Amino acid sequence: MEFLQALKTRHSEYVLSKNIEISDKEIEEYIKDIMVHTPSAFNSQSQRVLVLLGEKHDQLWDKLTDIMKDIVKGEQLDNTKAKLDGFKAGYGTILFFDDMEVIEKLQEQFPLYRANFSKWSIEQNAMLQSNVWVGLRTKNIGASLQHYNELIEKYVKQTYDIPEKWELRAQMPFGKIEDPASEKEHIDINKRFVLVK
Repeated sequence: MEFLQALKTRHSEYVLSKNIEISDKEIEEYIKDIMVHTPSAFNSQSQRVLVLLGEKHDQLWDKLTDIMKDIVKGEQLDNTKAKLDGFKAGYGTILFFDDMEVIEKLQEQFPLYRANFSKWSIEQNAMLQSNVWVGLRTKNIGASLQHYNELIEKYVKQTYDIPEKWELRAQMPFGKIEDPASEKEHIDINKRFVLVK
């Protein structure tokens, strides 16, 4: 699938399964390649990734379900559990981090841009997330982007010995698309785009 077609068909996919058609090694090498070639300010390369597959992927969403039992109740909990079970039904989860030690060193080294480095780290992590998301789509894999950061960051760091300075930005459950998301409406592009000659 070419890039533009993958971009057009990239949606938040919530009905996933574990029946993907590429190997774990292919997933690993593909994400590594995307990481290497995703830009970052001052070539800081502060983006970090943890990929959970198999039972480790399942355990993450089970843990979040347990956490949610203390936060939401009744019908709301049932709905939340159903959503989290949908993520668990996928093949794996990609967790995106920024290494704040890298950012802090750049802030010290280049004080003129101090306030910008935190913003740029978020932007470059977002580029990585988008590149991975569209990249997975070229492999006929669906995904969505989730943000349960504050609820699971401590658990993830303790469980997988993640450095304290890695700041969790997002989670991306992925798998085979079993029921494709519907097309969303788009604002007239001419209201969003300006060309000046």
